[in-house]
Amino acid sequence: MALKVKVSKRLSAPVLVPIANENVTENVIIHNPEFCTGCMQCMVGCAYSHFKTFDINYALLYVNDNPATPGSWVNANCSHCVYPMCLAACPREAIYKDHLGIVRISPLKCIGCGICAQTCPIAVPRLDNTKKIYVKCDLCNGEYPNCVKMCSTNALQLLPRREAFDYVKKLRGV
Repeated sequence: MALKVKVSKRLSAPVLVPIANENVTENVIIHNPEFCTGCMQCMVGCAYSHFKTFDINYALLYVNDNPATPGSWVNANCSHCVYPMCLAACPREAIYKDHLGIVRISPLKCIGCGICAQTCPIAVPRLDNTKKIYVKCDLCNGEYPNCVKMCSTNALQLLPRREAFDYVKKLRGV
């Protein structure tokens, strides 16, 4: 028997960030693959900041080999979207935006179903195997993110959203 789930949340059609009526984080983390050495210190900083371990398996961002360009690296970290698909898809309404526009997962409401990771365009939320709930970047609770602090090559930068948009366009040659 198929389970029918009624989705009560509705997202408006996306609009440009400057005129959005949504709480949006002022700053976002941007990765420049030209500067990244793959040292994974950003992951170490993240893991220590959130879980007090140096084990990169606990990091809330990912640095991986770029399959398109051997010897280069790609990074995946939460963009704290204007209209987050993870928030729209969560059946328990465990995902919300706080007053700063940071997209968060409530550990009290999350049931560990993984729908957030499936709907995220870059699969950022990951399962915390100890707590059996999903976790993701929270921009170090609004402080200057440790992943950015730990990046010695400045491959990771915290930029204002508009400036980040223009920067990524320039990186991609658009």
